[in-house]
Amino acid sequence: MHSIAIIGSEGRMGRALREYITGTDDIRSALELGSSDSMEQLLQSGVDCVVDLSNGEGVDTHGTAVVNAGLPYVIGATGYALETVERMQAISAERGSPVLIVPNFSIGANLMILFARQAARYMQAPVVTERHHDRKADAPSGTARYTAAGIAEVLAGQPGSAKSSTAEDYTEQLKGVLGGNQDMVAIHSIRGAGYLAEQQVLFSLQGESLAVEHRSIDRSCFMPGIAWCVRNIHRVEGLVVGMDRIMEL
Repeated sequence: MHSIAIIGSEGRMGRALREYITGTDDIRSALELGSSDSMEQLLQSGVDCVVDLSNGEGVDTHGTAVVNAGLPYVIGATGYALETVERMQAISAERGSPVLIVPNFSIGANLMILFARQAARYMQAPVVTERHHDRKADAPSGTARYTAAGIAEVLAGQPGSAKSSTAEDYTEQLKGVLGGNQDMVAIHSIRGAGYLAEQQVLFSLQGESLAVEHRSIDRSCFMPGIAWCVRNIHRVEGLVVGMDRIMEL
């Protein structure tokens, strides 16, 4: 049985997680903290895993204390400072307490990211196209940027220079038509009422093309991923960004 503490239990994701784990046989909620609750009880709880679904400001405030307490820590919040991550990384290495930062909890989305990194070893001209609902204010999505960063990491280790499809290689007759450019990976963002969260990663090579695509049909898709992270936090050494980094093919 995995006992967990949920930070941000009063939010939409927190409520959904609380409901989801009631249907599991091996995960129980030992402690639930809202925005006004003290962290002291958490730091002394000895739970098997802390799941943080609060926000960036919350992680900046209590993140290092959680890691310093030696509690395995899964972070689903966004918007925290780089300095916070660096401090948590240093403490994690010293204390041996695992920290897993997860840009996207969807199992399918993480497989897409994993497959995209594999494809980048063999194919060229990577293009990430993400589609989200019209209430998502930022663009591109964090998942798209994380996917592009993983592809760029692979390309940087490849001999020679891989062909891209960004404005660096072509002349745009309409500015922006070739998308944003993150380390020579093109990113396109689409916003509309008919989408929830979708992403496609395209590659090409002479005479062929490859598309890896994922669609989130309902927000409930994130719950099995959180449970998977709790069950597999023991695979994490130090601080790791991305659940795809600890997934096996």
